[in-house]
Amino acid sequence: MFQFNERRRHVRRVGEGLIVLIDGRGYSIVDISIAGLSFQTSGHRVGERVALKIARLTDLNDGVEGRITVVDSSDAVTRGQFLPTARLMHYIVGHIAEATGVSPAYFK
Repeated sequence: MFQFNERRRHVRRVGEGLIVLIDGRGYSIVDISIAGLSFQTSGHRVGERVALKIARLTDLNDGVEGRITVVDSSDAVTRGQFLPTARLMHYIVGHIAEATGVSPAYFK
């Protein structure tokens, strides 16, 4: 396994209040952006495509389906890049807007 090299220019917003669901199991989100996310789990291989759901902890029905390509995986954290869809981006931008208190510029 290689050491993950941070290359982002912008800090990802913490995914507080969100959870990743894969095959009915929940995993805590470390951080999230419109490009991808990091979540607490292990066992995924770099290059693997993973289907998941991102949902609110308070209402698991309030969520969106998505897919990622795993770009890094350690013993504790998996990092993935989104295969973007308009619905997924809309959900994430809405969450980031809510978390930061800023009106979303991408989707109104």
